[in-house]
Amino acid sequence: MFNTKTELAPLGGAFSSNGLSQMSGSMQRQAGREIERVQAQALVADVREQGRAFLTNTALQNVGALSALEAHLIEVAPLGEARYKHIVDSYAAGAAQAIARW
Repeated sequence: MFNTKTELAPLGGAFSSNGLSQMSGSMQRQAGREIERVQAQALVADVREQGRAFLTNTALQNVGALSALEAHLIEVAPLGEARYKHIVDSYAAGAAQAIARW
């Protein structure tokens, strides 16, 4: 975690490590807990966003590979074209929904 006494510096310099040290012990502890809570929320949000990006990347790669396979199958077995498209479109829609829910 971050050192709340030395890294507390919001925009405009309204707070500083000096301001924190001038607080009473209980106010310092309370402020420190709140700062840690906010930092933890930011870290969780970052991990979620990275997870969503990873999931999106994987889905895009899969859709690309499935689309290439679909194009190949249409060439070698054209009677299945509607089914191939339906399967790939269904996968893509499901992946998009999973990403949106993430």
